[in-house]
Amino acid sequence: MLFGNWKVDDNGISWSGTGLNRFVIPGDQLNKTMPDGSEEGLFYEWIILATEESWLTQNDLYDLNYAFVFAIAKFGLEFNYDIFDSTLADQYDQFDAEDAEDLDL
Repeated sequence: MLFGNWKVDDNGISWSGTGLNRFVIPGDQLNKTMPDGSEEGLFYEWIILATEESWLTQNDLYDLNYAFVFAIAKFGLEFNYDIFDSTLADQYDQFDAEDAEDLDL
């Protein structure tokens, strides 16, 4: 299944856009988490890692978010809405910071 330039298959999620860039999320690691910087919170690591890739546009990342949720269900992995909401809040904060930076140029 395709979500923009993201392909979800039996291996996981992979970038299928043009160019030499590559980003692959193995299916068995989709729901891997990382600390969010607070004492208790977590982020979904792969969403944060993709957000930090400068070559991915905001639209690419929105598409990845949809692909991510679909793939979590496809692989039957545990999913936590609170972690996802926190992850997306951080992603949007990064978008806002980038937009503000662009305005300062």
